[in-house]
Amino acid sequence: MPLLELRSVSRTYARGGGLFQAPTPVHALSDVSLSVARGKILGIVGESGCGKSTTGRIALGLEAPDGGEVLFDGAPMPPEGSAAWRALRRRMQLVFQDPLGALDKRMSVAAQIAEPLEIHAIGTQETRAARVAELLRAVGLRPDQGEAQPLALSGGQRQRVVLARALASEPELLVCDEPVSALDVSIQAQVVNILLGLQRQLNLAMLFISHDLKLVGTIADEVAVMYLGRVVERGTPAQLFAAPRHPYTQVLVSSIPDPFRTTPRPRLSGEPPDPGNRPSGCAFHPRCARASEHCRRTDPGLSLRADGRAVACHHDLQETPA
Repeated sequence: MPLLELRSVSRTYARGGGLFQAPTPVHALSDVSLSVARGKILGIVGESGCGKSTTGRIALGLEAPDGGEVLFDGAPMPPEGSAAWRALRRRMQLVFQDPLGALDKRMSVAAQIAEPLEIHAIGTQETRAARVAELLRAVGLRPDQGEAQPLALSGGQRQRVVLARALASEPELLVCDEPVSALDVSIQAQVVNILLGLQRQLNLAMLFISHDLKLVGTIADEVAVMYLGRVVERGTPAQLFAAPRHPYTQVLVSSIPDPFRTTPRPRLSGEPPDPGNRPSGCAFHPRCARASEHCRRTDPGLSLRADGRAVACHHDLQETPA
């Protein structure tokens, strides 16, 4: 049984509107189904605005879906703010993109790492102090750095603090939303290595959201490619990066720098469509060189293939859907 499961989840926001004008519905997610097993990493990739962060927030119960359901450990996600939801927060945590924005600039690092322990009544004051020191060491910081305030630390050190705070309650699931994109390239690898080491050591399930395909392909057990609020391809990194099947995935994979490439890279034309004015049929058809009239009229849906991957494309005819 998966630790986390999203079943046909949809989420729509209202945009604009006024005295004489109805708001425009914006479909952030449409029929998204994903699962994360214990101790495994699911990577989610796609352009900005494709619904990656909304997926992460719904997975944590920070937003409720308009349709479908979210299951954690086989049980439906409790309503946000309920006693059951607050108790569940101990078992799932979020690692933010902007470490400085995620931390209180006026509080010491140690006090902020100790907050989840106090909120969930874990340990005593003495054992909490020992736990904070242990967490600081686990993320590569010295215990004495716990007395510092966030502004006294570098960006990489702040993100390690965010990670330490997320791990304080010993969660089973981490949702990492672009956790290293705000860091210098030289620091990113260090933070990722610490994160992966702790993930293996603690057998954490992880939803890893990123625009960095190369990084996701290196660390994930499974990858979901999203476009305009939908999953268009899902499979193992070996499947998606060695032989992508959806035209959008092919463009994303071709954008990964490769000094040995000898063939021209396929390129996307235009910008992603407005989610408030979603194209008919396959949403990718306005930017797809292979689009046919069938693509313009009929949504392909996500179909399971014989090799275990799932693809949403009318032109993926290499295999018959399983």
